[in-house]
Amino acid sequence: MIYFVLPVYNEQENLKALIGGLRLHMKGQPYRIITVNDGSSDDSLKILKMLRSDDFEIIGSEINMNVGAVFNSGISRVLETAQDDDIMIIMESDRTSDIKVVDDMVEKIRQEGQDIAIASRYQRGGSYKSFPVLRMIFSFGASFLMRHFFPIQGVCDYTIFFRAYRAGVVRRAAQYFGAFGLIQSKGFVANAELLIKLSLFTKKITEIPFVYDYAQKKGVSKIHILRTINEYFVLINYINRVFKKVYDLENRKKARGSLL
Repeated sequence: MIYFVLPVYNEQENLKALIGGLRLHMKGQPYRIITVNDGSSDDSLKILKMLRSDDFEIIGSEINMNVGAVFNSGISRVLETAQDDDIMIIMESDRTSDIKVVDDMVEKIRQEGQDIAIASRYQRGGSYKSFPVLRMIFSFGASFLMRHFFPIQGVCDYTIFFRAYRAGVVRRAAQYFGAFGLIQSKGFVANAELLIKLSLFTKKITEIPFVYDYAQKKGVSKIHILRTINEYFVLINYINRVFKKVYDLENRKKARGSLL
């Protein structure tokens, strides 16, 4: 089974095309779409209810919360029913996540044994298209910063939403950090936090080339760059403390084992 998690905040112009495209692409395959409405103030919720069918469900909140809460809600819902070898794909709901890339990510997990497949703008063949220059510089800088502090072999793109995860590795991380500990970040840095934490549980992480075509997007961007820059520095401090706690715990376990 493939689960699609779609965070939704004021995406009324994109939802029909996105969900229609997913249904067409996945025809004949087992899949489920989980939309997490984050208190949209436009007609997004109305459109989601019109589109709802057996392959599709709506969860979320009546008021706008934050990206981290949306991720936690969608992931928790998937883990309620997913088997460990099922695949969860988180996509943007503004149509910038190219549906055709889904097959490549799924193949990396099912055929090549990877646990996480990232649609990367920084692999050969990947790129930005029609992307605002300031946003492009910011995204590159944020990924560079994360690679410096938390290097993951083979990973260049830390900030992209569009990734596929084997459900089992996400479940192990969720159990380890607890019901409310998997994602603590409130803003767009939740993407990086999730990836870095999961890297504690698997080294089977790969990237595939992805062309991020900003022209596919309809509506305005939701990201606040200055606020997000601050959140990345907060994340660095937080993750460093998390890693110390994890390593201290593992060392205590080894020490206890040596006394038995």
